[in-house]
Amino acid sequence: MERPIFQPVGTPVEELDTPALVVDLDVMEANIARVHSSNTSGVKIRPHVSTHQCPHIAHIQVAAANPAGGIAVNTVGEAEVFAGAGFNDILISRQIAGRPKIARLCALAKSHRIAVVVDDAGSVEALSEAVYAAGATLGVLVEVDAGSGGSGVAMGSAAAALAKTVSGANGLRLDGLMASLPAGGIDAQAQLQELAGTSQLLARQGASAPTVSVAASGHDAVAGLPGVTEIQTGAYALMDHAQCQAQPDYQPAAKILASVISHPTPGSAVVDAGHKATGPDMGLPVLEGNDGAKAVRFSAEHGVLELDQSAHGRFNTGDKVWLVPFDLELSLNQYDYIRAVRRGKLEGFWPIAARGRFS
Repeated sequence: MERPIFQPVGTPVEELDTPALVVDLDVMEANIARVHSSNTSGVKIRPHVSTHQCPHIAHIQVAAANPAGGIAVNTVGEAEVFAGAGFNDILISRQIAGRPKIARLCALAKSHRIAVVVDDAGSVEALSEAVYAAGATLGVLVEVDAGSGGSGVAMGSAAAALAKTVSGANGLRLDGLMASLPAGGIDAQAQLQELAGTSQLLARQGASAPTVSVAASGHDAVAGLPGVTEIQTGAYALMDHAQCQAQPDYQPAAKILASVISHPTPGSAVVDAGHKATGPDMGLPVLEGNDGAKAVRFSAEHGVLELDQSAHGRFNTGDKVWLVPFDLELSLNQYDYIRAVRRGKLEGFWPIAARGRFS
């Protein structure tokens, strides 16, 4: 567990104790406004809050334009946290299996509008039995495979058959279909058109299931296509280096503030942010705003910067540097609090309340 030094509101950002996960609220709000206000096609936005796991940020997202009315999460534990933070409409966009998790799901569904995804009849039977016995109602989206090759039933008749099973199950409410778009290499438009056709097939069978929910990293691939009603996306609020490379119109709002603790040679410096602070499993964080220097390797507690001749003498002990996480989710999972900053001053410590809720 992180045990930060809680400095007072108004503290200049450069005076924060390091390493620190800092979110620039002006940048974050601009990113959120860009996505929500530019989406004029009628497709609603359901923020996937597992990306940041912070209720403060999620409340800002659902208050923005074109909301779907709720949020998406990955686990029952995350749903419990966000339900406790005032969110009522929650989609758990993963399959739920096992009696302990289903029991917790039933408890949530008795007081909140909860939905899950399914891709096999056995799961439908297990959910129906438990939810009906608990006297609750649970929404269900049939997950279809949109080319990722992971979870999801085949589109067309297979999905329609599973939807019919859901419709006839006690305690379950068929809400519609869900698909996850793979990151690349697949014709997204063709997949989404097939998804819309599957939704129409459900309607011809008499199913009242208006939701067609698509999980994707950006809304551009989805907006404007007939039949899609909402997009699940989460990275847009904070972004990271990888996401900004793919979507250069956005800026990283979340960065790691670190301190130089050593300058052992003219060509190197050491900072107090290592693996435990940056989560570099998918890629190294990127040093921001310092031409001639880059982060090259990390131990558990420290990071090493490589300096070319133009950067010699610039990284003295006590200097602060900014690191942009390559993959935000892995980095954010190292912290319990976000330092929320506006115009260079601390506004507060925002709990990453769903951190560690893996089950």
